[in-house]
Amino acid sequence: MDNRRCKRKIDNLEAEIVTDEICYSGIILNLSENGLYMVTATKYSVDDIKPSKVLKMKCRLPSGDLLNMNCEVKWFRTKNSPYGVTFSMGMEIIDPPVQYREFLKTLQ
Repeated sequence: MDNRRCKRKIDNLEAEIVTDEICYSGIILNLSENGLYMVTATKYSVDDIKPSKVLKMKCRLPSGDLLNMNCEVKWFRTKNSPYGVTFSMGMEIIDPPVQYREFLKTLQ
């Protein structure tokens, strides 16, 4: 945590990531000016997600604005269960849009 460039803000924001024709729904648990932490579960293989991969991330802000952002996977962890795979990842937001930066200002 000490090597983070920006302070993280806690929130629960529904989001989707899209990679190679597969859409994964999940929840963003914390975010900052340049990054976010997301968790999700799926019945699909997640072999296509690796550090350095650029993904499309979509989320709807409480204001109703829909954000489409490109994010680079910085780290990725999986856990298998009889019901599928849960995974968590840290991502860097590539060129965060103004709406995202304005939303961050509303969080404690």
